Amino acid sequence: IIAFLESLGMAAMTQRALLLLHLLTSVGAEPTNPVGHANCPCVEWPALDTYRNSDSTLKYSPGSSTTSYPYPESYGALNCLAHDAGLDPFCNRDNPPAWCAQEWCFVDKNACSGVQSYSSSLFPLANAYYSYETCGNSNSFQSWYQSSEGSPLGSAIDILEGYLWSARNLLEDEYIRLASNNQYCDYEEMCGCLECEENEAWKASVDFGTVGAYIKQSTESGLKKTLSCLIKGVSQTYSKTAAKESEAGKRVGYQYMGDQLGGSTAWWPNIEWCAGDYDPRLRPWYAAGSTGPKDVVIVVDVSGSMQKNGRADLAQQATLTLLDTLEWKDYATIILFNSGIYAKYSSILVSVDDCTRAKMKEWVLEQMWADGGTNFQVAVNEAFDVIAQSVKMGNTSMCQKAILFLTDGNSEFMVEDYDKVQTSSERYDVTFFTYALGTGANAEVCKNLACQTGGVFYPVPDGGDLSHIMSQYYAFFAAGQEKCTSSFTSYDDIVTGTRLWPACLPFYDRREGQPHLLGVNCMDVNMLADPVDLKNQNDGWEEFVCKISDMTKKCQASYLTECQKEKIRLAYSVSSMCSSTISAEQCPCLDRTVPCEDDETYIDELGYFCDTWVGDDCEKGQEEWGYTFDGVIELVQKCRRSCGKCPWTAGACPYSEAYSCQGHSFSAQSTKCRACQTDKISGIDIEGKPMCCSSQAGSSCEKNPVTCDASSSANKAVSISQTATLSVTGSVLMLSATRAFLQSA
Repeated sequence: IIAFLESLGMAAMTQRALLLLHLLTSVGAEPTNPVGHANCPCVEWPALDTYRNSDSTLKYSPGSSTTSYPYPESYGALNCLAHDAGLDPFCNRDNPPAWCAQEWCFVDKNACSGVQSYSSSLFPLANAYYSYETCGNSNSFQSWYQSSEGSPLGSAIDILEGYLWSARNLLEDEYIRLASNNQYCDYEEMCGCLECEENEAWKASVDFGTVGAYIKQSTESGLKKTLSCLIKGVSQTYSKTAAKESEAGKRVGYQYMGDQLGGSTAWWPNIEWCAGDYDPRLRPWYAAGSTGPKDVVIVVDVSGSMQKNGRADLAQQATLTLLDTLEWKDYATIILFNSGIYAKYSSILVSVDDCTRAKMKEWVLEQMWADGGTNFQVAVNEAFDVIAQSVKMGNTSMCQKAILFLTDGNSEFMVEDYDKVQTSSERYDVTFFTYALGTGANAEVCKNLACQTGGVFYPVPDGGDLSHIMSQYYAFFAAGQEKCTSSFTSYDDIVTGTRLWPACLPFYDRREGQPHLLGVNCMDVNMLADPVDLKNQNDGWEEFVCKISDMTKKCQASYLTECQKEKIRLAYSVSSMCSSTISAEQCPCLDRTVPCEDDETYIDELGYFCDTWVGDDCEKGQEEWGYTFDGVIELVQKCRRSCGKCPWTAGACPYSEAYSCQGHSFSAQSTKCRACQTDKISGIDIEGKPMCCSSQAGSSCEKNPVTCDASSSANKAVSISQTATLSVTGSVLMLSATRAFLQSA
């Protein structure tokens, strides 16, 4: 099979097959310990009888008791076997988790010495324990690392992808099944964790046998029922994954999810921690996982009228909250205006890594937030000037761009001003999200700016939850995108302070023709191995960083019709709608009869990958950017999705369910870093270093991540960022949006 795939040039599929074969080597082969380790033998667990059907099969019910699956009478008993292989609901599907193919058995935890066992989340009332270790299984990464001649860090990415896809499929299937659910499911809460015990490695009170959850008290009753059962369902696959991969809490690392509708969350392991006002939608991992990269200009009115009704405080807090939705892959700045430009964080966009975010927040807190008059024109013009200069200098994600415009005031905006906005927004692919705060704000101008650029207008009353409203702008982009590969980030754990490296993948409600964001599901690299050890001991670290940076920085094409945008506006307010005639219409969706995916390996004649064309008009490649006629033809053929060429259905969407990543195939093992394939790469990697091909002969890639000078001022931070960017973009000849030719520095 491998030889056949290679003969067809299907390298990605070949690598996936190799990894799958490696993980499946135990199936049909003799286990290392057929009946378990001598210090922890396999047993038949009598208490499971409470779960037996009349024919002696076991009855497993995920999430709630409305659905059950029969498991073999001998499930888990007496022998080390891959007991889960082929069983519903986890292992009888595409992309099953790796533990489906691994041997394990039930054990008596009181009779086990030096072998780790875990409580069964599938049969909680039986007080049953099981173990992979007693059957000779180590975690997938260690096993692959010890036996493979390939890149073990590349395999780590693929292992994470496999787990995240299996959890995504489960969450999406369970959500559909629970749509008519009318009961609560039991789940373990974090705050007041009864079984948590202090762990030396975690320096916290932890229960490795359960998943802990936090559902906000304000969550609507019906949604709370659905979430409780969704959490119970995913906790069972989280627990099995942890038993296979976590090595009994030797290092800090989580599996977790956050939901879009209510802001609730669930983590493995359960940990004694009271969430308070914690909202996963404002955590780095959630924003990183839900959408692709973006450029954001935050424009805030700080005129004298902002003193009224605490508006200045609301605006300042909303700006701070917005910064928490931005990540290293995103570029942003802040403009404060009154009758002129009162203050500006930077003249060009900056990558929002942890250090820059902290400096931006410090800068926000230092500003005066209520003084002077109001001038919309100067603020809007400045925002476009920043975008134009950033594109010219290469300080851009090369993806979607948004201007978030907040005002409580009134200012004239002439026809020529709207014309300028129209021209600039089309040139740079900019969407306006506008917020009219209080009763005195000029709602007409705000609404026109949003409607003219395909965005959303939000009227916000005094005292409204401005932070939450403004921070949900990224959900608009998520509505038109479907992410098919994970995004990576790195941040300090809010509980233990440990540096975590999560891979995150969104999951969707697919009950209609267009998918809707339900939440984000993550698994830390730390679950497989300590990232510090990986960096210190493995010469593939730079390639690993390059690959996960490529995956995360990939632009995501957004497909939303005006009909679908109107539905999004209506979900907030009738007054947000741009037209009063669309609300009752059934929207079209993408036509599935016409294949419409990019060729992920294609590089155009000037050295660019398909996704860098998101937001640009591919058909103007010859007249505006110097491509040949044949080059443009090939570009449109190879990059249909990124060029916006996917066709819509004629009329209402005929499909009852949304399709899942049509034509998607990915393998990190067989993928080369983009910096090794073209010099048309801009920006930084996840460690803040210039994108670089470390495996290329004669390369002089920066080895050490950029360090944060916490004592430096915001102005110094901007200066450093601009200098770093110039060094990155010296070899970039052409950039997205304008794609104007530049001379090499």
